[in-house]
Parts: sequence; structure tokens; C-alpha cells
Amino acid sequence: MSTAPAAERAAQAVMLPGWRLSARATWALVWLVFYFLPTTINVLSVLSEHKRDGRPIAAWEPMCWEYSSALGGLAALPLVYLGIRRVPGWARAPLRTLGLHLLLMIAYGVVHISLMMGIRVIVYALVGGHYHSAGSWADIFLYEVRKDALTYLIAAAILTMGRQLVRLSRVVALVEAQQAAAVSAPAAAPAAVEPPARLELKVGTRRVFVAPEEIIQVSAAGKYVEVMTAERVHLVRRSLADIQADLPPRLFVRVHRSRLLNRATIQRVDSRPSGDLDITLTTGLTVTASRRYKAELLEV
Repeated sequence: MSTAPAAERAAQAVMLPGWRLSARATWALVWLVFYFLPTTINVLSVLSEHKRDGRPIAAWEPMCWEYSSALGGLAALPLVYLGIRRVPGWARAPLRTLGLHLLLMIAYGVVHISLMMGIRVIVYALVGGHYHSAGSWADIFLYEVRKDALTYLIAAAILTMGRQLVRLSRVVALVEAQQAAAVSAPAAAPAAVEPPARLELKVGTRRVFVAPEEIIQVSAAGKYVEVMTAERVHLVRRSLADIQADLPPRLFVRVHRSRLLNRATIQRVDSRPSGDLDITLTTGLTVTASRRYKAELLEV
């Protein structure tokens, strides 16, 4: 089973390591805190100042002033997203980027101020009053738009840094998931090395090539080995273990510390009282097998 889809799901499931909320829910929490925490503090500050100065005020009035501003800013927030996602970027088009951000700042201020003032007018009308703004609409706009420009820049910085942090955390989570999958996956068995189709035998100054199926037995003879075929015996200066490594293990079996046999040439096996075996080959030759190798010989 491929581990890539599982690793990608693990990376997308979190915004930060150890953080269980989705990216969408996390951003909603960030913006609610950004707009409404300072607003709540301002409401409490206004109530405290009026009480301290002996000028009591109904709690709904500062709540209306401050929360209308927060709702207006929250409604204008998509313009910040538009600026981050659609503006070409400072490196590619600095003047165009600057111009577009200035236009979006003004649009942010217009949306924020219009909704803020509209909510205040409606709330005051609902309680039977009339909202009186301090100064003309032009004065209010010039006063508020400067603060909105700063709010736009701060929100854009938060959004930019947050998006980069999300990307980094997802890369980290993806790498960790892939590493965990690699550790838990069973190690692949090394590929078996197939023996050569023909065995190369260096006989004196000649090189003889023999198919393994043609070999009847291989026996040690001092510093040499005798490789027996139906036609002749080749005397080769190699060790028995060296020759065995080049022969197919499914075809050849060691029956003695100094002899290998081709299984296909074994015609009959007779046991001795000592536990050793007498093996009769298809050629009519009988050889002795040590009881030490009996299990390997009789293995099917």
C-alpha cells in the first residue's frame, strides 16, 4: 500500500504541530480575537472612564460604538485576502503592487466606515434615539481611514506570516509522516542473485564453460576441485565453497564436507547403521554422504 496519500492527509489535518483545529477554524479564531478582543477591552475602558469622571453611561452605547467597528472591519477582511492572493507581488511588479494595495486600503476603509456608521444609526433608531457623529462625514472618513490603513497592513502581515507558517508546518508533518511510514514498513528482502547460466572453469590455460545441469558432482582434491560431467572431469584450482557459491542452490546439495551432488543425478539413497548414507547416482556410481548433511540432502 502506498504511504503517500496517508502522509498527505496527515500533513493537511493540522495547521501547526500538536494543533488539532483545521486551518479554516484556526483562521476564524485568529480574526475573531484580532477584531473583538481589543473591542471588548475598549468597551470596558469607556465604561470605567465614564464612571470615574462621574458621567454614567448606558452599557449598550460603548458596545454599539466598538462592536459596530469590529463588525465593519470583519466584513472588510476579504479585501485583505484579495490583496494577498491576487496582487502580483513586490518582486515582480513593485509599483503595481503598491498601487493595488493603496486602492484596497481605501476600499477597506470605505466598507468598514460605511457598515460601522450604518449599524450605529440602526441601533440608535431601535432604542428610540438618534446617533450624533462627532464632525461631518468627511471628517469621520479622514479620521477613520488612517486607522483602517494601519489595520489593513497589520492584517495583511498576519495573513502572510500565517500562510507561510501553515505551509512550513504541512511540509514538516508530511516529512514526519513519510519517515514514520518508512520506519514501520518491513524492510525489503535483498534480491536474490541468480547464478550464471554457465559456469566458467579455468583449466590450465583454457577456459571451459559448463552448464550447471551437466555437472554430476564436484569434489575437493587438495588445492583443487574435480568437476565431473558425463564426458570428463575438469581439474580446477578453486575451493569447493567458491564453486558452490556459483551453482544454483536448488540444484546442488552438499553431502560431505568435500563433495557436492547434483540432485537430478541421485537415483537412490541407502542408510548405514552409523547414520551415514550411500547414494547411488544415475551413472551407476555410488558415493558416501555424511550424516552431518543428511537433513539437507533429504530436504524436499
